[in-house]
Amino acid sequence: MENIDTQRGLIAWFARNSVAANLLMALILATGIGAALKLPKTVQPQFETNTIQITAPYPGASPEEVELGIILKIEEALKDIDDIETLQATAQESLATLSLDINDKVDINEVLDEVKSAVDGIANLPEESEKPVINHLEFKEHAANIQIWGNLSERDMKSLIDQIKNEVLQEPGIRIAEAFGGRNYEVSVEVPEANLLKYQLSLAEVAAAIRSSSLNLPGGAIKTDTGEIMLRTKGQAYRQHEFERIPLITYPDGTRLELGDIATINDGFEESSGFSLFNGGFSMGVTVYAANDQDLLKVADAAKAYVERKKLELPEGVNIAYWADISYYLEGRLGMMMKNLGMGALLVFIILTLFLDIKLAFWVMVGLPLCFLGTFAMMSTPMIDVSLNMISLFGFILVLGIVVDDAIIIGESAGDFSQKYGHSTDAIIAGAKRVATPATFGVLTTIMAFLPTLFADGVFAPFPAAFGWVVLCCLSFSLIESKLILPAHLVHSKPSTRGFFALTDALQRTCNRVLQAFVLGMYQPFLRAAIKNRYITASVFVAAMILAGGLVAGGLVRLVMMPSLPNDFIQAKLEMSEGTTEAQLLDGYRAFNEAIIEVNSDYIAKTGNEEGLIKHIFAYAYGGRFVNFMAELTKAEQRTMGSDELSKQWREKIGNIPGARVISVSTAQDMGGGQDVQFKLISNSPQQLKAAARDFAAYLETYDGAYDVRNSADASQDEIVLSTKPMAEALGISLADIATQVRHAFYGAEAQRMQRGNDEVKVMARLPKAEREAISDLENLYLKTGDSNFVPFSVLANASIEPGYSKLTRIDGERAVTVGAAVDRNYAEPDSIAGDLLANYLPQLKQRYPGLDYQADGMTEESSKVFNSLFVGFALALFGIYALLAVPLKSYLQPIIIMGVIPFGIIGAIIGHLVMGLPVDMMSFFGIIALSGVVVNDSLIMVDFTNRAMANGMSVVDAVVQSGTQRYRAIMLTSLTTFFGLAPMLMETSVQAQFVIPMAVSLGFGIIFATVITLILIPCLYVILADFTRRPSETAHAEPASA
Repeated sequence: MENIDTQRGLIAWFARNSVAANLLMALILATGIGAALKLPKTVQPQFETNTIQITAPYPGASPEEVELGIILKIEEALKDIDDIETLQATAQESLATLSLDINDKVDINEVLDEVKSAVDGIANLPEESEKPVINHLEFKEHAANIQIWGNLSERDMKSLIDQIKNEVLQEPGIRIAEAFGGRNYEVSVEVPEANLLKYQLSLAEVAAAIRSSSLNLPGGAIKTDTGEIMLRTKGQAYRQHEFERIPLITYPDGTRLELGDIATINDGFEESSGFSLFNGGFSMGVTVYAANDQDLLKVADAAKAYVERKKLELPEGVNIAYWADISYYLEGRLGMMMKNLGMGALLVFIILTLFLDIKLAFWVMVGLPLCFLGTFAMMSTPMIDVSLNMISLFGFILVLGIVVDDAIIIGESAGDFSQKYGHSTDAIIAGAKRVATPATFGVLTTIMAFLPTLFADGVFAPFPAAFGWVVLCCLSFSLIESKLILPAHLVHSKPSTRGFFALTDALQRTCNRVLQAFVLGMYQPFLRAAIKNRYITASVFVAAMILAGGLVAGGLVRLVMMPSLPNDFIQAKLEMSEGTTEAQLLDGYRAFNEAIIEVNSDYIAKTGNEEGLIKHIFAYAYGGRFVNFMAELTKAEQRTMGSDELSKQWREKIGNIPGARVISVSTAQDMGGGQDVQFKLISNSPQQLKAAARDFAAYLETYDGAYDVRNSADASQDEIVLSTKPMAEALGISLADIATQVRHAFYGAEAQRMQRGNDEVKVMARLPKAEREAISDLENLYLKTGDSNFVPFSVLANASIEPGYSKLTRIDGERAVTVGAAVDRNYAEPDSIAGDLLANYLPQLKQRYPGLDYQADGMTEESSKVFNSLFVGFALALFGIYALLAVPLKSYLQPIIIMGVIPFGIIGAIIGHLVMGLPVDMMSFFGIIALSGVVVNDSLIMVDFTNRAMANGMSVVDAVVQSGTQRYRAIMLTSLTTFFGLAPMLMETSVQAQFVIPMAVSLGFGIIFATVITLILIPCLYVILADFTRRPSETAHAEPASA
């Protein structure tokens, strides 16, 4: 049997020892099933961030004060820590936030300790600021929101939401839940200025009196003969009546002036001009998260079950909703994969039974669940540690079409030998070993192509790694299954022609006769003609590749990084001008809310779909002039209007809002990721930064499709700036004294913080709200001098209105502003605009403003780090593929033939995208990588067969023609099974499939063209190579190429 050793080697040993093969299969199945049941299910891969965050509250301070008082000092303290790659700081009213990106090659806990030590060593932070909080941002995955709204007071709703949060945390499997939407508790001691003047008191003295009388203090212990007795002072005031009895002044006759005599005690909530509304009602909520090691589906199910039980307990008029359920999409994708896996496997089995013995086809198909279960087992190991998530699921969907290719090649060859030499153990072993080496190296080349995904750099490296591990594990188990397990089963699966098997045998014989007639009557003559005109044939393929490239270059097939997909969420933002009143802010909210309700009503009237478009609308107002909206839509499968069109109509219905600075509506596909095109400009000069940002924003508006252009340098708010008059110096009052007393009057003097239950409550002393609402209140304010007299503010200081900042951003010690725009993808692609800006405009802008720098905003830097490392990795992988081809072929030049056809495989992928009307995106490229592996695998075996034929004395042409004839059925089967394995995915209409369909298009359509490449182009290139490398005597029998 072609001089093949059938007695030695792993294939022979397992084929002759079916017990070992079955035990190996049982081990893989058992460990895989066990791992699959325990494997955590998450939306995205679990990963550790390399970010340290510092937050430092500075109550009542403007952004510039926050920058000067906190951020600059922290930046200076951290400048000597080498492992901080990027330091981005944001100063906004009352808060400093610093985000430190740490080198991902070092232990972040060690850097965290260094950062804490450096910040703790800062001695001159403002007295009014709070201690900076420093922590490592840990990964937690959003599961869902629980929302309550209805007829409750703010205090009752706050109490209820705290209760719900605590109850949710008691649910089995839920470890992280955070309340949102409510204000913090605060005790406000409001003293009219008339009373302060009457009793010669300052607000600082009132706050000091509260501190000295309202406290609990341990006093040690007294040791007696009977034991220890603890000493404790217990005088902390917790409620309004207790604060009212705090003494301020005690007179000689023993009478007292108490706090309640001169002040109103408001035991309520901190002052803020914000609100939280859900479906139009006052609302608070709880967000439920899954920790890094938790199964998101189990966490979401527990939260959902809690909400259903809680509905029965709530009083009438109080509603509870479970929304923004991310587990829905994970479940949908899992269901989609299982459905397509089943349908694809059935189609593959049918295709195989048309040409192969049904028992052979069955054992080939067994390889599919075996490889998947083996992969599940490996995913749960500490070395790999990959969850079942939306990214790893892409890997399973991708390999669905190619994982049985190796088994088909081995099984087809073994079946061929069994037919030729009779069914025997030796025939099966010989058939398997005949193609084992090239088939193994073919799979290894595909593994090599995906290997770089495991070594990507950056915080997002786990994303390609999750995909890559699945592909690599599946392909590795396909090698084990096809070489060690499949032959043992084929030995005991003797073809039968009785009963049902007679029907299938007759069908197979008919199909094979038709196929053989086609190969001998059509394919062989065509191949000989193509070889005779081999240079013309090669030119035709090159022309086809150029044409395919032209489809992309000409825009008929768009090239995008991330496509616009159907979405179930829309986000919107309203930013009002400075000086906006609460009533005007509410009017702006109503305009947004009424607009989307009108869009929904119009849709219902037009379509008759009572479900409508909108499930929930959440609005959150903050900062006195900002409102953020989030609308959850009905599921995309249940409506005929897409989220992009809905966003457009919502924006049109809103129209113009008096006093609005920014009105934006967009799909929430990249929630939190900023606008479609967004850059940061960086400079040490604020004036230069403003001018450059204004020019950049104006240029952005010139692009077709660009709209909602934003420039953060334009975001400003007026400030009242204080300065001293000569009289202040004469009376010995410093600017600091004036600033402190003004702060106490308008913001408040913090008397103390007390723990009341689970809440930390501030106690603030300030003027009543009616005495601090206008600039005239500042002018008429009385300030206490060093000799305890009171002097009007207007005598001591000036107050001027000057433009200020609503927010300041710094990157690595320099000021930065953000400029961006949304993009209508009907007119332009965000990636194209960003690329044009980087290539043409931004370098010119940098030349116009010396000292200016720029960078892509958001997560682009981390994304670039991942893609750059993948690019380098794939370049190295090409050398690895070359080496893996050169070893079995024992040639330096023949691998170039095989690798040279890889670009031709892209032709089918591009045509597929044209037919399906899809852009080529990131997922398309993963399909193309897999396609390249299939092309290489089939081509390698074809070249190996040709080499063996030539070694037996055949001419070049006869050798390639014979190899094409012999390999035609196997190549056709791998192509058909790959295409039909993915066919259900290509026909999917569900939203869950839209992200992966481009990947299936690349591989499914590409494999059809790849078949032509392998069967026609590879033989022609082989003979062309022979034209240049072999001596005339060796090619004497070859047909001359036609000119």
